[in-house]
Order: sequence, then C-alpha cells, then structure tokens
Amino acid sequence: MGLSSIAKKKLKQRAKDRAEDKITEKKGSIAKKTTISATDIKEASTANAMDTMQRRIDDMPDGTRKKMMQDMLDNQRTKFESKQASDVDKMERKQQQSARDKKMKGNVTLPSLPFNKGGMASRKGNYDMRRGGMFMK
Repeated sequence: MGLSSIAKKKLKQRAKDRAEDKITEKKGSIAKKTTISATDIKEASTANAMDTMQRRIDDMPDGTRKKMMQDMLDNQRTKFESKQASDVDKMERKQQQSARDKKMKGNVTLPSLPFNKGGMASRKGNYDMRRGGMFMK
C-alpha cells in the first residue's frame, strides 16, 4: 500500500517546517531551564525605569533641581540594588543548606530516647482534673 497524495504532501510540509525551525530564531527566553517570575519582570521594568530617569536627569540643565533629582534616584537605586543583593544571599544560603542536608542525609543518628516514660499512666494515685489542672488526692 502506498501513501496517498495528501499524506505525501503532509510529510513534505512537516519536513519543510522542521528545516525552517532549525534556521529561524526562536523567540522566548534564552535560559530555557529557568523560570521567569512576576517579581523578575517587575524588577526588570523597575531597572529600565531607573535607566530612563537617569537619561532624563542627564538631559536637564545644571542646578539644584537636577542635583535633588539625582540624589533621589541614587537613593532609590541603592535600595533596589541592596534588595537584589539580599535576595541573592538568601538564594545562596538556601542552596548551601540543601546541599548540606543532602550530604548529611543518612549520616545523622539520634540517640534512643525513652519514649515510654512520662505521661499520666506512669503516675500512681487518683487524679482530679478540676480547676484546669491535674493534682493528686
């Protein structure tokens, strides 16, 4: 049994599409293994806005207004960068802790504790639970 002309056309089209896929540049993220969160997008737009503001300040004539605006932008940029640095530190600590947890898994032994001691069953006598507590008669 041979292929019908429609099936042959579909196969040729698929081969052509695959060839074009190899040539054409794919749109999207360069880093395929990382996910982009809403926070990342927000931080990127904030950085772009700061760069735009810096260009606008650079175009302003010299004076007290330009100095005031530059000082405000510098303070905002410092806060923004320190927040990003703290996020990186937090991620590094998390990675280091998970690596240590994986390394120590199976190597830690806990001492055997006497779990069968204590509790109400171990005491002798009668117990009265009035007044929110336990006391012996």
